[in-house]
Amino acid sequence: MSLKQALPGKQTGRSQRLRVWYDSECPLCRTEIDLLKRLDSKQTINFMKIEGCSTLPIAKEQLLERLHVQQPDGEIISGAEAFAAIWRTLPGLKMLGYVAQWKPAGTFLEWLYGKFLKHRPAMQQWLSRRGME
Repeated sequence: MSLKQALPGKQTGRSQRLRVWYDSECPLCRTEIDLLKRLDSKQTINFMKIEGCSTLPIAKEQLLERLHVQQPDGEIISGAEAFAAIWRTLPGLKMLGYVAQWKPAGTFLEWLYGKFLKHRPAMQQWLSRRGME
């Protein structure tokens, strides 16, 4: 899913990086982002905590619903498309990112991500009860 219109926040110059907007209060999200940060050895991604950020590219509620990436041109993408953009940036996952661009693979990954989102609240509660916040 993407917003194709030009959005504020277009980046220029050397700072052209993906911006990954994530829910820093979600234990599952933090775990995923920590892994991505470790894989981002060249520091090509800006990881942006939604909470406490005064300037957001879209409504906070929308950002919290699912993973969003803001591309250097300002375009916002989400879900499987966002994961594919992240993967294409990371050396160890680049090929997976290109495979995910293939329509059947992208459609399957979006379906799978939708299933995850449906169960995310229960998974977060389960982790919280085990002290994994």
